[in-house]
Amino acid sequence: MIRLLLVTMLALSSLQAMAAGAPDIFSVELDRASDEIDISRNLAFYEDPSSNLNIYQIKRRWPELGSKEIPEKAYNFGFTDSTYWFHTRVENVSSPNDQWVIEGLYPIIDEMELFVVRAAGPMERQIAGDSVPFHRRAKGHHNINFDLNLSQGESADLYFRVKTSGAVQMRTKLWSLDSFSQADHQERFVLGLFYGLLVAMLVFSFLIFLSIRDTNYLWYSGYILNYAVLQFSLNGLSFEHLWPESPWWNNRSVAFLIASGMVFVLGFSRSFLALKVNAPRLNRAFLAMMGVFVVAAVAPIISSNYAPVIRFNSFVAVLATMLVMFAGGLCLYRKFRPARFFMLAWTALLAGMLLYLFKTFGVLPTNFVTEYAIQIGSAFEVILLSIALTDRLRHMAQETQRIQGEMNTALESRVAERTAALESANRQLEMLSSTDGLTGIFNRRYFDTHLREEVIRCRRKGSLALIMLDVDHFKAFNDNLGHQAGDSCLSKLADKLTNIIRRETDIVCRYGGEEFAIVLPYTDAAGAEQVAQNIRRGIDSDLWFEWEGQPISVTVSIGVAVVGSGIIVEPDDVVAVADEALYASKAAGRNRVTTLDVSGHSFRQTAAITR
Repeated sequence: MIRLLLVTMLALSSLQAMAAGAPDIFSVELDRASDEIDISRNLAFYEDPSSNLNIYQIKRRWPELGSKEIPEKAYNFGFTDSTYWFHTRVENVSSPNDQWVIEGLYPIIDEMELFVVRAAGPMERQIAGDSVPFHRRAKGHHNINFDLNLSQGESADLYFRVKTSGAVQMRTKLWSLDSFSQADHQERFVLGLFYGLLVAMLVFSFLIFLSIRDTNYLWYSGYILNYAVLQFSLNGLSFEHLWPESPWWNNRSVAFLIASGMVFVLGFSRSFLALKVNAPRLNRAFLAMMGVFVVAAVAPIISSNYAPVIRFNSFVAVLATMLVMFAGGLCLYRKFRPARFFMLAWTALLAGMLLYLFKTFGVLPTNFVTEYAIQIGSAFEVILLSIALTDRLRHMAQETQRIQGEMNTALESRVAERTAALESANRQLEMLSSTDGLTGIFNRRYFDTHLREEVIRCRRKGSLALIMLDVDHFKAFNDNLGHQAGDSCLSKLADKLTNIIRRETDIVCRYGGEEFAIVLPYTDAAGAEQVAQNIRRGIDSDLWFEWEGQPISVTVSIGVAVVGSGIIVEPDDVVAVADEALYASKAAGRNRVTTLDVSGHSFRQTAAITR
């Protein structure tokens, strides 16, 4: 009978303990030294996949639902659609403080509810999160927080309900009110230094861009601005200071900022590493990835379901970061000098992230460096990238000075060596100033001077012929294939003309656009027409080239103006007659030669010969 009574009493005691809350291994005791307690490992949890249970059901069934083992580190369940419940018991054994603050250290949880259950009195409920209006928080603080009044000798059961579209991370601290305020002041000082550095670098970079118009600085300014706002949001400061009355945008801003930030990261990396030259395939991959992130930045704004958007953006951002690191490593391997600081900068940021993760998982102790490792790493990244840009400018200036020095040295050497042949040197300089930059033949300036000289000579003795030729349908050629293809066509045409025109007295010039001029001294109408026909047939039969895998053929229309010996004309008259003959060839169907005599306007036209 006595044994039965003892068993009954033990059972009742056990039931009372179970009804009171969590097992002793999860309880938190407050004493006189308790000012800051990390209660992350004092929480039991239960996953509610259906999200149907309420606090009364959870409270009644907690002894059977709650986890039974102390976690090795703070809970991190990653992205999930489930609702999670957490529980601990807090007892104020001997602390004189009766005002406490519970702080959730992951500020971008959508919704966290706290239910405080005491032995006597009604249940207390508080709610906070980045999808809950900011004014509902117990304290005006960027992290999720709740008030807890617990006098000496009192105890309470704390139930947390967490529902979020992002990751469920339950790093939680319990503070005395005074300690919480002191820690908040210290944290704001450190964050102020960090964001002050970012603002200074942003202003500096943008002013440099306005000064030298280097697009690298524009991409970099956009990256700093976006990264600063993203960190501001991840720290919960954007919700506190920028949009406290907009939970909808606050909940979606992180996904938007991740995507828009990666656009600037990829754009800056692509420009800074000169991938168009150093790695063309990677350059195309970067452009494609930037397009993906533009769409990803719009998705959180228009999508009704935020959860898959933030998961997709986060996952693709990781892939893009790996792509950036690979591109930097490849350019470094190929001895692209600016890639050194680029890789150091990204390594500093990743090192800061790793230190923070190791601290979170308990591998490293919590101290100033590990607590603010991401801020420290990103500060070093910003500074190193600024140094990288400065080094790039310095390298470009040194390269320019080197080239200028080499040119000056070569020029001085040439002047010293050819003092005796000054006239020859002057003719060479004149030739350089008279050469067309695209085709390498004489330009319009040289043509005008030379034609005037030949017209004056022709007045005394000897005939003169001027051939003007124009590429057929060149405008359509440019419109369909692009200006680069047009430039290639003109270069090949100039090469062909210089191969056909062999006499030393004859000159080939680029008159303008797709029009070329050939001056033939001591040449009569028959000789000029023969030369023109040789040009037309040679171009029609031989001049074709391949552009982007497509074979392209070229034809020309030619006008010939002939001036007889002793005829007094002006250069403009000769050009006008040659132009008239050229347009007659075009009007007659193109790919043909028309000859006009300047003095009598004798007209002779030769049609194209089918190949």
